[in-house]
Amino acid sequence: MNIYFRRLWSLIRNYPVVSSCVGLLLLLVGANFHLFNQRLALARQHEDARRYGEASLPALASRTRLTAQVAVAQEAVELIDRNLVTESDLAENLGYFYKLETASRARLVQIDQLNAQIVQDNPFKAMPFALRVSGSYPQVIAFVRALETGPRLARIRTYSFARGDGKAGTLAVDLNVELLGNK
Repeated sequence: MNIYFRRLWSLIRNYPVVSSCVGLLLLLVGANFHLFNQRLALARQHEDARRYGEASLPALASRTRLTAQVAVAQEAVELIDRNLVTESDLAENLGYFYKLETASRARLVQIDQLNAQIVQDNPFKAMPFALRVSGSYPQVIAFVRALETGPRLARIRTYSFARGDGKAGTLAVDLNVELLGNK
């Protein structure tokens, strides 16, 4: 091996311009290989970015529609949050049903707020109420419709109809209602 090294060294000494050109050529080939690999990696990144841009183009085109939908959803969430009941605010909770009574002209004979059951890992709880409403059929139906379509989220768990207390044409309805409330 020592003989080959000496021959190479003598060639380099005898032909310094050629040997420096060969060394420079080897150096440039290494740099070219490195730059070629870098260019391929950048081309892959560029292609991925181009595909991502083309895929997001329809979303950008419908941005105004999406923004409007997000605004509507946020408004609905704010409306729900404003209309959640609080268990400790008894006057406000019962006042809601009295407003429905006034609007429907039905009569609230009995109203009780029951104890709510807490469900784990749920940010809301159902606030139960027991109601007895009496009035004519249109008045009772107006009360139930106002309860269903009112600003508070309500679920009628059970109901039962009976004749009113002695007056002709009166109807009594017992309702178990749950309103959505804060925990």
